[in-house]
Amino acid sequence: MVIRLTGRAQEALRPGEVVFLDWHVTGLCCADAGEFSVRAVQAAKLPRRMQPVHDSPPGSVFAHPVGWAHLTNRDVTVDCRRIGRWRRFVTDLPTDAGLRACLGRLADSTAPPDS
Repeated sequence: MVIRLTGRAQEALRPGEVVFLDWHVTGLCCADAGEFSVRAVQAAKLPRRMQPVHDSPPGSVFAHPVGWAHLTNRDVTVDCRRIGRWRRFVTDLPTDAGLRACLGRLADSTAPPDS
């Protein structure tokens, strides 16, 4: 797994910030059912037990442990879109990556989309 930040994402990070791929539980039966979100946080304020990932540039991306497990064997690109003064970090993960990942059906990035 490699997570790359685009030039815009790198420029949007303020001093001391890292990109955080968070996992939000959406299932009632288990913590494995959930969705990803991505945001910038101060490195000093990262929640405990967050996993550093193989990223570019090094030390700039962390992931929630449950979400990290769903990202293995995937290359992900993080970009930043500015809306006025607000920053919105986005990934190239499919919009249903959380649901597909918990079902073990996360699509390869090279495969054609489902019809």
